[in-house]
Amino acid sequence: MALDVRELNAAMTGRPNGLPAATSHQHRTETPIMYHLPSLLLSSAMVFGFVTLPSGAALADVKNIVLVHGANVDGSTWRDVYDRLTAEDYKVTVAQMPLTSTEADIAAVQRIVDVQDGPMLLVGHSYGGIVITEVGADPDVRGLVYIAAFQPDVGESGGGLLASNPGEFSPDMLTVFDDGHYLIHEDGFLTVVGNGLSDQDAIFVARSQAASNASILEFQTQSAAWVEKPSWSVIATLDRTITPDLQRQMSQRAGSTVEEVENGHMLPMTNPNEVADVIRQAAEAVE
Repeated sequence: MALDVRELNAAMTGRPNGLPAATSHQHRTETPIMYHLPSLLLSSAMVFGFVTLPSGAALADVKNIVLVHGANVDGSTWRDVYDRLTAEDYKVTVAQMPLTSTEADIAAVQRIVDVQDGPMLLVGHSYGGIVITEVGADPDVRGLVYIAAFQPDVGESGGGLLASNPGEFSPDMLTVFDDGHYLIHEDGFLTVVGNGLSDQDAIFVARSQAASNASILEFQTQSAAWVEKPSWSVIATLDRTITPDLQRQMSQRAGSTVEEVENGHMLPMTNPNEVADVIRQAAEAVE
């Protein structure tokens, strides 16, 4: 395709063949095309693809992050991860679940998803992995990040997964109330769930527990968003609640990108740098 400079100049100046209007300064040799040369070169470059634009990945980085906590805790377990991501201009929202049933928890997280202003990542810790596996079917969810979490397939439950590869968490560590809710005994929380935390943090989390309903361990997953969407998994290699082998099995089945961290179950609190790094990598990878 040949460029007719006279035609281009005429279009830009509104004069036939690009001729300059009559002027008393006929000795000037510059023509309007010279005045417009930078614009002309840019336009031509755009036509022929000479201008390099940002890559699709750079344009598509996800900035909305929704963090979902586990059972018997609340969103405060995410504080250190939240601080790191918001410092890098991510919009981070921490969901708060009632823990009265998985259906109610799914509804609570879906409400948070519905008010996001664009595509997002869902990040789930522990039992929160079951919730994001369901809510992740939302079209605005671009990827899923599992942190020492259940990553169930359709028809699986948290309780069934634990039974398939038992850790040190056992029913005798629980106080179960008449309404079906339960609390974890302080000793069990310190030695099994909170291993890796400082003594001070472990005691605080144990004594600030949110009672959870036992039905959340019986809920059978209805849909598995990781089948259709990319996923990442941070495996706690010293986890005594959801065993590292079970985490690896679920991650491998899902084809997740895996990062292993040498610590216990409460990775959002013990290793916020590593957790935030994986979330950042996922946000930069999804479209």
